[in-house]
Amino acid sequence: MTQLEFNFYSAEVVQETPDLRKGMDGKLLNGCFYERSTGDFVSYVQGRRHHVFDTGILQNDWMERTKRDRWIE
Repeated sequence: MTQLEFNFYSAEVVQETPDLRKGMDGKLLNGCFYERSTGDFVSYVQGRRHHVFDTGILQNDWMERTKRDRWIE
């Protein structure tokens, strides 16, 4: 097993709580959305990205409706 070296001085500081995603109305995201930037169908729970769906098991009509009505950047 090789040992990896880690440079603590060049590491980025990770915030303890990630930024919560909000919708256009300013409320925290809840539910399933289509992310245009990644091309994924994801669920959000109180503003946090919760689950990425496998498009192989989703129904085409649901995916088209979600792309049209519930998309985020």
